[in-house]
Amino acid sequence: MTLLFIAYGLSFIIGILMLVRVFKASVLDGVLTFFIPLYFIVPLIKHWSDPDHDIKFHVLALFACVGMALWGATRMTQEFAGDPGGFLSSHLVSASAEERQKFVQDMRDEGIAISAEDEKAIVSGNKDEVAKAFGHVMETAHAKGLGEEAVSVGAATSGGSRKRDAEFDNPRPVAVPDRPVEVMSYAEAARRAVFNRGRWTREATGFSVDVPARFRLISPTDARRLEQARGRAEDKRLMGWILHENLNLADPDIWHVSMRWHSDGWVSSIAFDPAQQLTTALANKTPAPRVAVSAGDLVGYAAVPQLEGQVLSWTEERVLTNSDTHVVDCHALRLGLRGMLEFSIVGMEPGSLALCQTTVRLLADKSSFLPGKEYVASAPAGVAAAPYTVATLPTHSY
Repeated sequence: MTLLFIAYGLSFIIGILMLVRVFKASVLDGVLTFFIPLYFIVPLIKHWSDPDHDIKFHVLALFACVGMALWGATRMTQEFAGDPGGFLSSHLVSASAEERQKFVQDMRDEGIAISAEDEKAIVSGNKDEVAKAFGHVMETAHAKGLGEEAVSVGAATSGGSRKRDAEFDNPRPVAVPDRPVEVMSYAEAARRAVFNRGRWTREATGFSVDVPARFRLISPTDARRLEQARGRAEDKRLMGWILHENLNLADPDIWHVSMRWHSDGWVSSIAFDPAQQLTTALANKTPAPRVAVSAGDLVGYAAVPQLEGQVLSWTEERVLTNSDTHVVDCHALRLGLRGMLEFSIVGMEPGSLALCQTTVRLLADKSSFLPGKEYVASAPAGVAAAPYTVATLPTHSY
């Protein structure tokens, strides 16, 4: 690669020197040489025998640079084909610290486990340490088929190029693969977090979120680090945090939207009576919430459950355990073919009810499932049904 850059640099310098000589002989020839490819042949022939304006040695040097560039490109291709791991690790060494950190984050987002030691080695930029750590990453990637969520299969088996889909290619729901979360302080977890804007797609689980303007999305790995740093149990359904850009992530008490994926199967959208649901929910002495909720008792619905299209939404008012503090939990769930995507804000002050409801509903409206994985009204053949319905989700009774 170095040889390739040297060839490009030399050809640029030689080209400038050649253009200067042509301009000295004729401004018109200089302008035409600059704008018209291969026009340099005209002044080359015209001034062949003029020692003050001939450019034959410049042209010869340019051809030599082209040959050097082609040889360098060929050699680089051969190096990559022979040892892709070594080639990519060399590229990581030459990258910036931010780019190396992003590489680690991208690998983790694809389901490839990278230990804390390997992450530290890659981010350090030390050639030997990067090569060793990258070797571990390559071994893990090959062992997992380039990750549980991003490997292309079919090319070697059926000639296709379809993405492997752990959630959707199985006739029964499968558990989300365990992914080790590195233990660190909240401040460090917040510092490492990478923000995503625009459209964010999770092909393995089959959904896409168009992150609204002025909002930012934090990846699953970073979100789990933040949750663990706050002393929360690991949530294997967590797919990320979404928060407003004006909020300071360094504040551990910051409000945010938890995005969670439930791969429990097709959810029946049977009709329900909101008034009866509240009675059922309050009478339920052993609730088993599927959605994220605050630690406390249900007081009532601040917004009754409603199903609009494929989005189920409601808001609960709760009183925190061992406290008189009231909070609201807002939920919006988008139904899919084999599961549902949850957007929840928990522990919000009742005075911020409108903001809470509007935010989760906005994100649900901005989400969608990929073709072939959208919700259907009737139970599809060969697809397992979830152990709950849209009527029982808000009551936490199944």
